Amino acid sequence: MSESIQKRREHRREFLKQLYLRVDGSISEFVNAYEFGAGLGIEEGEVRKIFEYLEEKQLVMVDDHRAGIVRLTAAGVDEVESRA
Repeated sequence: MSESIQKRREHRREFLKQLYLRVDGSISEFVNAYEFGAGLGIEEGEVRKIFEYLEEKQLVMVDDHRAGIVRLTAAGVDEVESRA
């Protein structure tokens, strides 16, 4: 597997895990994905790809695509907890 693909996969997993920790497993707390991703050292363009992918997988819900406002879904909580 190429290094860039591996890095993107790691960013997705880390973003989801850290989001879970940030909201303490809540499915009702919204977060600015761009600010959150920047805190993880992920560039804005990559953050958008991450939350769009996680939305497609139904692990997060995007409330506002342009502003990057997201929240965990129950499936996202289950995903993180199943890997713990």
